[in-house]
Amino acid sequence: QADAAAQMDESAAPAEDGFQEAEAAKEEAAAAKEIEQDDGPDKRATIAEPVAFLVPDMTLNVMPATVGGILMPLNEGALQYFLAGARANVGVKSGRYMFEVKILETLSQTSATPSQARTPMPPNLLRIGFSTAGSVPLMGDTEESICFDSEGKFLFNKKATLVSQKLLPGCTIAVMINLTKGNSTSNTISLFKDGERIAEPQKLPDSLIGKPLFPHVAFRNVTDRKSTRLNSSH
Repeated sequence: QADAAAQMDESAAPAEDGFQEAEAAKEEAAAAKEIEQDDGPDKRATIAEPVAFLVPDMTLNVMPATVGGILMPLNEGALQYFLAGARANVGVKSGRYMFEVKILETLSQTSATPSQARTPMPPNLLRIGFSTAGSVPLMGDTEESICFDSEGKFLFNKKATLVSQKLLPGCTIAVMINLTKGNSTSNTISLFKDGERIAEPQKLPDSLIGKPLFPHVAFRNVTDRKSTRLNSSH
């Protein structure tokens, strides 16, 4: 019995060490300083026009609510298989700005096609990022937009790179763009979930640098609520 106990203690030691190392790593990560720090109060004059997602800059399958900043996709007659897109009416050319979206619900994708037909996957999808004025409303497929998606991918010009965890309904997703000069995160965009960074800053491609960039969302079979203001941190 004593020998068995000794063997059990020895076999448990590596697991305990691994647990302690994991806990230490968590504490170190929690203590890590966020590279994007807030500045002081912004005393600049605010723009006269409110930041909003207007119907002329939406695809035809977007249904905007009259209150609450809610966007819903049309979901009947096979429209559930198409992405919907909406671009904000105000762009940014300098400084640091952030806007937020919350996934309120995911909708079912009832099949309207023969069982052997291929349908878009994943059935529920959100893309959030920035685009140029007049660009294709479905982000990530051209050189005129850049975005993150709810599958944890970073997209530009049809190239997708896995950079974060998946995003689930109920969480608040924020994208920050840094167009300041002279620091390590200049000309990048970053992804946050519920106030915590979940992806390293991603460099803006040369084709987007120097152009006004507009907040943009694209989605399929999800209802989302977007922030109606751009929050500046200079």
